[in-house]
Amino acid sequence: MRISTQAASQSALMDLMRAQRDAFDARDQLATGKKASDLKGFANQAETLMTARGAKVRTETFITTNERLSSRLEVQDLAYREMSDAATELRVALTTADGTALMNQVREAFDRTVAAVNTKFGDSFVFSGLRTDASPLNATTLAELQAAVPDTSAVFENAQSRQTARIDENTTIDVNRTASEVIGDLMASFERIADFNAGPDGPFDGPVTANQQAFLQSEIANVIAAFETINDAMGENGSKQARIEASLRSHQDRSDYLQGWIADIEEADMAEAATRLNQAQTALEVSARTFASLSQVSLLPFLR
Repeated sequence: MRISTQAASQSALMDLMRAQRDAFDARDQLATGKKASDLKGFANQAETLMTARGAKVRTETFITTNERLSSRLEVQDLAYREMSDAATELRVALTTADGTALMNQVREAFDRTVAAVNTKFGDSFVFSGLRTDASPLNATTLAELQAAVPDTSAVFENAQSRQTARIDENTTIDVNRTASEVIGDLMASFERIADFNAGPDGPFDGPVTANQQAFLQSEIANVIAAFETINDAMGENGSKQARIEASLRSHQDRSDYLQGWIADIEEADMAEAATRLNQAQTALEVSARTFASLSQVSLLPFLR
């Protein structure tokens, strides 16, 4: 009788190796939660997966940018409110009929304005335009403001160009107005008041004179105009806040969608993987026993 085991052994060995590979793949899926450990394992879906991952990275970058910008706009809003309150404080002070405390009130309003316009977010001055490393206003006292040559424009150190930020693939916005745009008129009012106080019709001390009253009445109109400029800028800042909030929601929705898309491609069905592992282990045991049996086949029993 002729007995050949080579073909059967080879087939059993192939079955054993296949069972080992299936068990390894199923065990790997259970451990990582992924269908494959590299792009090669995703076959014709690899390009789609790469595209989705790239889109999600860009979206996450915009989310980070917009979140930081949203925080900055909140800081700017607080600064605008402080400047608006300072302008209101100045306007109310100018309505007095007794100038005894007037210049103290003017100085307080000036100090509030200077502190607000020199606000920083992180390491950047928010009203300095493109020049973020220097405070936008170099005058910290009324005396320094009065000494500005040729006029109050000399106290502003901000760049002429505004900072910009890209909030999505196709949209770039101005981050903020510059200090000279926002409080240029208010600084001019502060200087005129200080100059008048130091001039022949000053100082303001006690009941205001007719000339002082006429000056104060004319300057109130200038302060109101400066107040409106600040409030316009504050309103613009508020509109940007609303726009950024909407942009953030849009980016987050896109990120969630892309994450689901990526998950559909690369994440394994854990229940299915567990079932496959059990099946693969059973097949592995059977293949191993079969291969072991064939490896021990001998003609000796037939020759006895």
